[in-house]
Formats: sequence, structure tokens, C-alpha cells
Amino acid sequence: MPPIIDCQNVIKIHKQGNLEVVALQGLDLTMEQGEFISVVGASGAGKSTLLTILAGFERPSAGKAIVADRDLTDISAKDLTKYYRRDVGFVWQDFTRNLVPYLKAVQNVELPLLLGGISGRKRKARAMALLEAVGLRGKAHAPVHTMSGGEQQRLALCVALAPGPKLLLADELTGELDTETSLEIFELLRTLSHEGGLSILVVTHDVAIAKRTDRVIRIADGRVATQGKRGAVEVVSVDQRGMIQLPRDMIVQAGITDSVRVKLVDEGILLQTEGDDE
Repeated sequence: MPPIIDCQNVIKIHKQGNLEVVALQGLDLTMEQGEFISVVGASGAGKSTLLTILAGFERPSAGKAIVADRDLTDISAKDLTKYYRRDVGFVWQDFTRNLVPYLKAVQNVELPLLLGGISGRKRKARAMALLEAVGLRGKAHAPVHTMSGGEQQRLALCVALAPGPKLLLADELTGELDTETSLEIFELLRTLSHEGGLSILVVTHDVAIAKRTDRVIRIADGRVATQGKRGAVEVVSVDQRGMIQLPRDMIVQAGITDSVRVKLVDEGILLQTEGDDE
């Protein structure tokens, strides 16, 4: 089975007046179908740019981005529309962009199904099931503008999930939710991923949330810096200058405060702090 996401040497350059800003510089990323991945990194690292490329909202300046067997670097407008409607669900960081404010909650969830040609009875049943799953069944007929920020964020998730996409992309999905609700939503997503086969990639600043996903990917300076399962050996990328960036928590635990000694051993490369024995 091919990966749901296959990014190879993706470069994205944004033009701001006479300036060119490199948001992604040679990013490589592979995601298997049914994985639940979180993406972390400092502001400006390229996380949101990666999401918009995977969603088809922007195209790379160079490189290859293949998602759900569609080459997003060379895709027709017709196929891109099919991609939006069938393959990918997206939750914006400003989640109100997912919602029509003058419609009721259930009508918002039904809207993408209506555009997909789903009959009225099936639309209503799926919409109500999704609202039930996120604890909003009692708000089904509430106008969006009367709902709290957290309720609107959960509703935006329902809208993204309504068409039954292969891939869910979300930018700061739990930003308006309290810790308990955030964990409940992520448990729902884990079930959709592990039992339903939905592939999920979320950008988050919440370390506690990131730890609950199958794999955590750290992006720095527009490239994948580290990736790995929680508690496992992490894979650290090496840039073209031969430089590596270690995870911050690993640096703290190792007691590294300044320089380290680098030694080639039979098992590979050993890093030693100045206080370690030879």
C-alpha cells in the first residue's frame, strides 16, 4: 500500500514585496495510511506552510508532494476540486473559516455532504452522528454565532470529517478547548485512525497532546529536524552542511550545556559531554 503522503525535497518560497522568504527548504516527509502524526516546531518553522501545501491550497516552488495518489505539484483544477471533496479534510487554525455563521450547527455539517450529492436522509444521519461523537448533539439546531469558541472548534472538526476524507489535516485543533475536552477529541481521532483507517496530521504547540499521537515530527528552518515515536530512538536529520539539531528535551536530560566530544565507534557516532570519561 503506497504512503498517504510522500513529500520529496519540497521547497516553498513566499514573495513579500521585493523579498523572498524561504518557508520550506528541502523538506522530506512520508506518512503511511492510517497513521496519526503531530507536527511541532517554533513559530515560523514552516508547519502551517506544510499544511497548506498538503491541503492543495498552495503549490511547492520545487520538489514533489504526492498525497492520496495525487501529485499536488502538477494537478488540474478539476482533479483539485475532487481532492478537496473526497480525499482531504482541513481544520483551519482560525476554525471559523470552516463554518457558515448564519447556518445552524447541523446545517454546517450537512453542507459538504450536500455538495457531494448525498441524499437528505443520509446527510442528516451522518451529521447527527458526528455531532454526537464530539458532544454537540444538543447543539445541533443552535446557530453558530450562539456557540462558544470550543463548541465552534468541535463543530469545525465535524465539518472537516463529514465527507469521509482519507486524510485529516488540522492546524492547532485544540486551541480553544480545555485539557479534558482536548484529550477526549484526541481519543476520538485515535479511534478514527486506528480502527477506521483515517490518516491524521495535526500541527500543535501542546506537548501533552503531541505525545498521544503515533509519531511526532519536529520541523526547524523549513525541514524535518527529528521524528520518532514517543520513547523510541528519534531519527535526526542532517542538513547539507553536516549539521544536526538534537531535541531540546534530549539535550537537557543529557546535561549538555556547551560543547560535546564526537567519537566514531563501532556502533556509529558517540556524543560525549565534557564530564564523561574517555
